[in-house]
Amino acid sequence: MNTDVNALLGHWPFRKIRKNTLADLRNVHQDNQITGGYVASLNSIFYNDPFEGDEELHEMIGGTEYKHVLTVNPTLPGWQRDIEDGIARFGIQGVRIYPTYHDYDLNTAPVAELCEALKKHRLPLFVTKRMEDERLDYLLKPKPLEVAALQTFVSGQPDLDIVILNIRFGEISTMKQEINDLPRLFVDTSGLKDKVFVLEELLKVIPAGKIMYGSQHPLYCLKSSHCVVDMVEIPEETKRAIFSGNVKALGK
Repeated sequence: MNTDVNALLGHWPFRKIRKNTLADLRNVHQDNQITGGYVASLNSIFYNDPFEGDEELHEMIGGTEYKHVLTVNPTLPGWQRDIEDGIARFGIQGVRIYPTYHDYDLNTAPVAELCEALKKHRLPLFVTKRMEDERLDYLLKPKPLEVAALQTFVSGQPDLDIVILNIRFGEISTMKQEINDLPRLFVDTSGLKDKVFVLEELLKVIPAGKIMYGSQHPLYCLKSSHCVVDMVEIPEETKRAIFSGNVKALGK
């Protein structure tokens, strides 16, 4: 079962998204032999109360093949209750954070408390490195998430499943020691836009077992991200691990 660990539904304030319904997501996944995925709410990034966006998301994907990823801002009051409610009402399968858009430091007490709660509930943490190219954001200018801050953060959470989303090749290369040494740390493929044959080059830096397929649909073209894995000359078992095998480690 091929899985997309980085799918989103909702609206994006910087441009019109034309294929952002569940039917659109399902169609593009089926066209590319993807059978499910982890889905978060785009709306939750910008709502004063992120949970309201997750209520909308549950109405869309509840009871489907898709796993609900709850958006949490650990600097807001009540996030602990949101996780408990998300488990009880939505059956959430992970939590996603946006330190750049919500303007906080990863290496602070609120984030540490969130990590402890996720370990208690055996939920993976999806850390958003970026959404789009930072130069495209014009209504607000999120401060970039520095690689050094990421390195410090993941090194302090060796027992938590963490997937870094939309991280570039050069940034992965900088973090290769942490990625190789921490058994529960992974990256997705949505940010692999640095160079031609980027996946082949990446496999010289980190093992295939650390990579999960992620599209960042609908902000990115899913077919393009799919071809990054599907069309390269690597062993078929390596492709299967990236598309479907590695994700099975989450929450175990």
